[in-house]
This record gives sequence, structure tokens and C-alpha cells, in this order.
Amino acid sequence: MALKWKFIVNPNAGSGLCPKRWEKAEPVIKESGIDYDVIFTTKRAQGQELTKQAVNDGFNRIIVASGDGVVNEAINGIMSFSEQKRKSIAFGVLPFGTGNDYCTFMGIPWNPENAARTLIEKTAVSPSSIGHASYPDTKFDVYFGNMFDFGISSLVNIANMEGEMSWMKSHSKYTLLAIKKLVTVKQRKGTIILDDGEPIDFKLMLVAIGVGKAVGGGMLACVNAHPQNDFFDVFISENMTKFQTLLGIQKIFKGNHLKLKNTLYKTAKKVEVKLEKPIGMEHDGEIYEGDVSAHVIVKHMPQAYNILYNTEHPSMYWLTHEELAAGKKPDGVATKGMTHWDGRTWQEKN
Repeated sequence: MALKWKFIVNPNAGSGLCPKRWEKAEPVIKESGIDYDVIFTTKRAQGQELTKQAVNDGFNRIIVASGDGVVNEAINGIMSFSEQKRKSIAFGVLPFGTGNDYCTFMGIPWNPENAARTLIEKTAVSPSSIGHASYPDTKFDVYFGNMFDFGISSLVNIANMEGEMSWMKSHSKYTLLAIKKLVTVKQRKGTIILDDGEPIDFKLMLVAIGVGKAVGGGMLACVNAHPQNDFFDVFISENMTKFQTLLGIQKIFKGNHLKLKNTLYKTAKKVEVKLEKPIGMEHDGEIYEGDVSAHVIVKHMPQAYNILYNTEHPSMYWLTHEELAAGKKPDGVATKGMTHWDGRTWQEKN
């Protein structure tokens, strides 16, 4: 099958720096000789329709050059096709946003030239799982490829989209915004049910339901997750105070938080959450603040679509189609030459 590459570029990503990054990446793409086309988004929430159009036009490599928001739109575009059709498509990312959490598990470096070269020369196709979130009260539903989360992480993303600390261009902005939001956040009470088990009461600071590991600009909340698992990793701040969260936030960022007091780390294929009051909930960097209710059901869909991952990923092992078919299980805990946090740092610097 001939490969046809469609690049969807979001000019607003990375605090408006995405076009400059694309200008550096495209010469590498041209030099590679691949059959490709490029289109720029011109309005918000356009990524889904552009993805669907690209697939209908015969493109089988869908690449988003952006941050996590348009990545999520493209994933929802891919998931609108049948399972059989999705098997002929592979999804990739040039991490030209600010947080780039989705791309953490793909292992694509952030440097534009290196990102393009890695994507074209060093990636392989393998299945990845996906999550589906539905809101019973509003009948709204959405797919996500990396993380469903709410609490501090979603409040930080809302602040980022509204331009708070816009003078900061590095992902360190997310850490400072998290600390800022800790001061003013009003904790909501809620219950969470894992796989139709007994309800768990919690006082909301952060809940992360992960296909992947990272949220909020590199926070490894679901550090043991692997996108090829047949379950979510779930991190719950069961009863953390603001002070405990402040002290523990760097541990959460680096994935060293599994022994923090008043937290839970579980796995589940289905997660149901009920809050006393609605809050903006985040799906791969997209906040659906206006549509949400206080009740959401999140279900895991194993091996739902194909992604392009870096075969030289610095910290994470991926399984091939053949290994998965033979019954081999992925291991989100196992690392290569560096920890998952160091792997994330490597991506940012290379």
C-alpha cells in the first residue's frame, strides 16, 4: 500500500510559535521524498473535520503538528471510521505545542528537524488503546488518546488557554500555574466507581484516568500506564489537602508520587465519576467546560487505532502487532536506559 501523508498544522499552537517550527520541519519532510500534503487549521475545533476529509481523500498517514488540543480533534476524526478502516491508518504527531503530553508516549523529540526526521525514518506502526467519555446528563461524548482528567490539571489548562502567564513560553509555565491554582481552588466532593465496584469518596484535587502517562505539561500522574494495556491507570487524590498537594506536586510531575498520603493509584476498564458540582473536564488538552455535567462515565477501548511510535524511544518499550497477537502484555513500569521522567526531559531537549 502506497503511503500518503497528510500534515495538519495548527498555527496557534505553542503560543503561536508553531508556524516557525513547521518552517524548520518541512525541508526535512521534502528532502525525505515522501508523498505528502499540508493544510493549516483556520479556526478552532477544525481538526476533526480536516482529519475525516484527509482519510476520505485517501491519506493513510495523518500527522498533526500542534499541541494536545488538535491532536484530540484528529483522534476523534479517526474514531469516526469503522474498525476495519482504522487499521489502514496510522496517526502521528509533531510536538509543536507547549505541553505536548500526548506525544510523551510516542517518544518524538521536540526539536522541529529532529521531530520530522524521527517521524519519517525511525517510527513503526503499532496499535494503541483509547478512552471514551460520555456524560449521561448532557448526552455529550468524546474520545481521548492519552488522558481524561479534572481538578488542578484542567484548571491549569483553562488558565493557559485564557492567556495567564502568556509571557512564559516554556512548559515550566504549567508548574507555576498549578501552584497558583492551588491557592484559589475550591475542592469539590465526589465519588468514583471503578469497574462497577464500591464507590470511593474523594475530595477533589486531581483525578487522572490515563491511557498514557502525562498530563498538565509533563505531570506523570499515571506513571505506570501503557497505551497498549487493556485497562486505564487511575490516579485519585482521595483526600489531599492544598498543603499536601503543594508539597507533593513535584513528585507527581516526576512520577514519584505513588506513596503519597491520601492518594490512590488503581487500574480499571470502566470509571464512573459523580461530583457535587460540575467542573471543566479535560480530554487530551481539550476542555469541554460548557458541555460538562457532574456525572461522567469513561470506558477503555483496547487497540482501537494505530499510532507511529519512535522505535528508539528513550524510556518506553512498545509491542509490535505480532507480539500483541501472540498474547504478550505491555509493561508500563519497565524502562530502557532512563526513567520515564528523564525520557520526557530528553524529548524536550532533542
